[in-house]
This record gives sequence, structure tokens and C-alpha cells, in this order.
Amino acid sequence: MMELQALPYRALISCLVLVLLYNVGNIIYDLFFHPIKRYPGPRIAAASRIPLTYNLLRGRAPQWIRSLHEKYGNVVRVAPDELSYRDLQGWKDIYGSTQAAKYGMKRSDDFFAYFFDKQSTEASIVSASEENHHRMRKIFSRAFSKPALAAQEPLIISHVDLLIQKLKKAEAANQVVNMVDMHSFVVFDIFADLMFGESLHLLEDADSPNASWVKSVPGYIAASIVLGALAKFAVFRLAMAVFIPSVAAKHYKKFLQSTSEKVDVRLSLKEERSDIMHYLSSPDEKLNLSRPEIDSAALVLMIAGSDTTPSILIGLTYLLLSHGDVLRKLVEEIRSSFDSDASINLESISKLPYLGACIDEGFRVYPSAPIGFPREVPAGGAPISGGWVPEGTTVYVTPLAAYSSTANFHNPESFIPERWLPESGAFSADEVRDVVQPFSMGPRDCLGRT
Repeated sequence: MMELQALPYRALISCLVLVLLYNVGNIIYDLFFHPIKRYPGPRIAAASRIPLTYNLLRGRAPQWIRSLHEKYGNVVRVAPDELSYRDLQGWKDIYGSTQAAKYGMKRSDDFFAYFFDKQSTEASIVSASEENHHRMRKIFSRAFSKPALAAQEPLIISHVDLLIQKLKKAEAANQVVNMVDMHSFVVFDIFADLMFGESLHLLEDADSPNASWVKSVPGYIAASIVLGALAKFAVFRLAMAVFIPSVAAKHYKKFLQSTSEKVDVRLSLKEERSDIMHYLSSPDEKLNLSRPEIDSAALVLMIAGSDTTPSILIGLTYLLLSHGDVLRKLVEEIRSSFDSDASINLESISKLPYLGACIDEGFRVYPSAPIGFPREVPAGGAPISGGWVPEGTTVYVTPLAAYSSTANFHNPESFIPERWLPESGAFSADEVRDVVQPFSMGPRDCLGRT
């Protein structure tokens, strides 16, 4: 009887020993036999995903990867099967259209899988297959074309005018303004008006339920990054398969239901509007999305698009306010270029070189997406940045590392818009400015590039 009772304990010990041996075997393989063992990086990162995951969970992964690039160069092994790059050729080889067509570089699972798709039955433009993405992209491109944006300009300007009015009132009353909220509110109001045919009225009522929803978006994205990081570990993946459907689905469905209700309202409007929804819901079946795809598109644009835009605006506002000489030069350019507010429009501001330089430098110093978007090397492997990378490897450019590297920029820690001007001399001659790709590159680049 005693021997029979001891059997479960022996079985448990045996399982633990097998798990230990399995993990030790994996570490030995990753360190000494893995196909990417020749790539530089810390030994602990080559042996385990724990260092990368730890930094992801504490929100410091881009900074950690940047420090590794400063030590090891343009390519670094940040996990057993993962390589980060920081050079222009890395952008072209990982994301470029030519490489994608020739080698079939494909999108890898990342936090977006947990952000948009785990609770949805319809793939979004973010996670769609190559064929489906191409179809969706053609439809989205119509909504973000220059003629479409020109038609949407009056609506956009009306919201910007409202923001300016609020700021002037606050100034007259000597009130302190939270510009983080102001930037977020105006962008969400614009996107909602373009998508749903009505504003969220955040600028008019900062305490509305919609305001709470907007403020929760960064946390929602952060939680998705955490889920994506933990999903790389089998034990967490098993737990998430059990708990996410019951926990996360509740919140996701609430988001989706709210979005779907707003789509219903927009589609019921009888007036003709030259907004985004007009192009996504064309009467021509070849030029429109299915209803589930429209709901998914609305979610992507409202959360992903409306979060990155305030990020660059907030970062640039801080940089301008903390660099008085740059701010004075920019103000002088703007005020000397326009006789009245009415003459300021999308076309006229695109002709201001110093404003463009400030925006480009803002993207460089404070990238709205500082961490890389992963791609998986296809069967047979592919050349990346001068080296052959075996199939199955996850690869990406880490924007923060690329934009702040002395290999790409002079004095990269400083905010210097002049480096983007044609007459900047040494800056333009020696710097690799094309390494700044805030909208990514290739067939899956961001539609916001327009």
C-alpha cells in the first residue's frame, strides 16, 4: 500500500525532472546549436526569452533593446529566435515591397493578435492574410487618398477651431490646461466624426463617459502588449486559453458593441458625407468591406489610429515648449506665411519647410511606436542587412534604437529640426535620415502616411 501511495509522488518528481531536462536541453541548443547562434547579443537573451519579456512587462523593452544595439551594433539577438535591427537596410529587407514579393516575408504573431483578433471572428486589416490585406488595402486607400482628405478638410478644421477656442478661453481665464487630454480629445473627436458621422464631443464635455473610454485606451494597448509577451511561454499560453475568453472577451465585446452601434447610426444617415465610412461602405460590392469588417476597421482606426496621432502631437508640443529658440523660429515662419486663419489649410501648411522639419524631428525623438513590428522569415531563409537569416526567425527594426543611434544621426539625443532641412549641411550629408520610418514601410505600411 505504501508503494502504491508513493507512485504519484514519483510520477510528479519524474515529470519535474523531465521538464527541467527539457528546458536545460533547450538552453544548450539555443546557446550552441541554434541557426542564429552567430548573431551578437547577451548570452542570457540567447538562452531565454525572460530578459526581453521582463523588459516588455516593465515598459522598457525599446530602451533595453537600444542599449543592446549600442553595445553590439546594427543587429542584435534579443531572444533565442528573435533579431532586432536598427539600420536602413533592415527596414528595406524586412518590410520593403521588393523583399516581401521575392521572399514572402510574413507578419508574425505579436500583441496585435491579442489587441484586435483573439475575440473576433473577422480578421482586421492588421492581421489579414496577404490576399485579403491587398483587397482591404485598396478600399482603405480610397478613404485616405488626397482627394478624400481634401473633402474631409472642413470637418477636420472645425474640430481644430474648437480646440483653439478652448485654449484661448483658458488663457483669458488664466487656467492651466492639460494638453495631453486636449490632444487626445480633439483627435478622437475628429476620427469619430469621420467614422461615425458624429463627434464624441470630448472637447465640449471632458467628464463624459466617452472621455473615460478614451483615457482607458493606452491601458488597453499596454494590456495587449503584456498578453502578447506572455503568450510566448507555453504555461501562460495555456492559462490564457482558459481565462482570456471569459475575462478579456467581456471588455472586448463591450468595445466592439459600442463601435458597432455607432456604425449603425452612421450607416443609417441619409445625407451624403465624404468621410471614411463613405468609402468603406460603397454600394459597389467590389469596393466595400463586409459589415463585420467595417466594425473591425472602425475599432482599428479609433483605437490604433487615434492613439498614435496624439502621441506625436504630445511629444512635439513638449519638445517645442522646452526649446524656446525652435518655437520662436516656427512661430515666425507660420505668422509670416499667412494673412489670416482662413488661409491655413492642409495644402498651405504642407509648404512650410520648418514646420515639416519640426514634425520629422518629433517623429525621430518621440516615435509613437518605439518597438518593432515583427515579421517571420519564410521557408528557405532570407538576406537581411547583409546577413542570411534562417527560416522561422522573428525579425524587426526597433525604431527607438534606429532613431537614436549615432550610427544614423549626429547628436541623436538632441532635438534639432534643422537636420531635416536641405541647407543643413553636415546633417543632411552624413545622416541616414531615411531610417526614420514612422509609418513603417512596404505593403503593410500605415495609411496615415498620406
